[in-house]
Amino acid sequence: MIRSLLVLALAARTLTAQATPAAAHLAPMGSTATTASFGWLAGSWQGSFPGNPSLQSELIFQPPRSGVVTGIMRLFQGPQLLVVELISVVDGPRGPEMRFRHFSGDLGALETDFRQSMVLRAHADTLDTFENSVPFDAKLMSTQPRVSSWIHQGTSSLVARSDIINADGKPATLEVNYRRITP
Repeated sequence: MIRSLLVLALAARTLTAQATPAAAHLAPMGSTATTASFGWLAGSWQGSFPGNPSLQSELIFQPPRSGVVTGIMRLFQGPQLLVVELISVVDGPRGPEMRFRHFSGDLGALETDFRQSMVLRAHADTLDTFENSVPFDAKLMSTQPRVSSWIHQGTSSLVARSDIINADGKPATLEVNYRRITP
């Protein structure tokens, strides 16, 4: 049950891209992006899952400050809270890196062992792509997301896509469509 909830949380977050036509316009690794480049995330977002209207996601991000962007995601199925996700984008030695951890509503950690390093691999006006540099390990939920992307159009639309490897070793793509609620 917990593993299923975490897979749903991965879908709600942010995040990941398959090859897209926009890929030709991506900044190469080593771009000058920093957490300041993610100021557009600040505010509240409401998300829906194509094909599953009973799942709803809420994201709240703080503006970048001191090299850190912090966020929280809550995932609901109807009125029931499934998971809370804490998100951090930090300026690291290889550029911006994203981390996220999953908790119950009372902040009980849902992952006892955690290894993850989602490094920014591409940055463009409408697409940011992070890649997990930690090898996949079927025993560790934190290694399931492989590539995560935020596709943003204007200031009020965000699509979070994630290419993951499930615990059974099978690939999957998860997508959440977000709209901005407050700036």
